[in-house]
Amino acid sequence: SARAEDFDIQREHVRLLNAAVDRLTSDGVLYFSNNFRRFKLDESAVAAFANCQEISAQTIGPDFERNARIHRAWELRRLG
Repeated sequence: SARAEDFDIQREHVRLLNAAVDRLTSDGVLYFSNNFRRFKLDESAVAAFANCQEISAQTIGPDFERNARIHRAWELRRLG
């Protein structure tokens, strides 16, 4: 189906992040951000393979502070 061929960050983010974190060195850091306003990180699923901290406030420039939902970002580190 056409839906199966389209990339959907909401649907695919756990699999994508897991694959990316799996390639990190033990002290590596993955930064993940997106501009999809309705995006909701599946924190419980991500917690199974990474320490995750939202860093959106630190990554939004002064010109965009009035609309903080324009962008969201997280820092992920491999567990263990």
